[in-house]
Amino acid sequence: MELNYLKEKLQAKEDMLAQTTDFLIQIQQNLEEKNTELQLASKDIFDSISFASLIQNSLLPDVEVLKIFFKDASYKVIQKIGIGGDTVFVKNTNKGVVFGLLDSTGHGIPAALLSISGTLLLKELMTTMEIDNPKTLFNLLNYQLHNTFSNNKSSIAHQEGIIFSFSSTENNLTYSSAKGKALLLHKNGGIDELENTKKSIGDDVNSEFELFNINVVSGDKLIIHSDGLTDQFGGNENKKFSRKKLKILLNKLAGDNASTIAKKIEDEFTFWKSNNKQTDDVSFIVIEF
Repeated sequence: MELNYLKEKLQAKEDMLAQTTDFLIQIQQNLEEKNTELQLASKDIFDSISFASLIQNSLLPDVEVLKIFFKDASYKVIQKIGIGGDTVFVKNTNKGVVFGLLDSTGHGIPAALLSISGTLLLKELMTTMEIDNPKTLFNLLNYQLHNTFSNNKSSIAHQEGIIFSFSSTENNLTYSSAKGKALLLHKNGGIDELENTKKSIGDDVNSEFELFNINVVSGDKLIIHSDGLTDQFGGNENKKFSRKKLKILLNKLAGDNASTIAKKIEDEFTFWKSNNKQTDDVSFIVIEF
């Protein structure tokens, strides 16, 4: 009797073990199926972002246009995930050239949509209305973004940046800035931070942006950059790169041309970031007068 009882108990445990094994096998199969689905979804997302990156990059300007008007010029856009909110703008006019940098709020797909919209709006304003005044361009861009992206209370589209207008006939450089970051590196060393308007595009539909004039001499360099460059975490203590470090680097490069400076800024950014994740979208322009 006791032996039969033990056999029955053992059989029950074997049956339970078999059921558990079948259950675990089913879970593993389900996980493998879900993993396959996730891999396919991830590939679709990656392929979409890659194609979107090609589209966004196709809107970036030809740097050779800037080299027509200046001794040398170079720029770089490094989006955090391949697409993002940073963009560089260049368009020649009947007087000279308009150029600048826009940094849309956030990063990724939403920021890329804002970036593309801002670029197309600027081109439309300059093409159909023949506007080359940076202040007017920013005022109208701000107004248009409010009309296009609004929740009836405020704009959901915000951008920071700076636009310059260079007249080759008058050798005159003007600019307007919406919290834009720009530095003037003098040929003999020393750096000036350019003034800006403490308002973002999209903050207020009635915002008025200021127009500034800047005096430059042959050999000076203009460096325009987005927050992503100086806000990148890295280094031995995992701190922000900072504008201070950028100025120190630029002072060492005062004698180099624009293309060399741009390459060294990119190299320093990559070295500083090291294995850290990129903090934000990054863009910068270097112009040599």
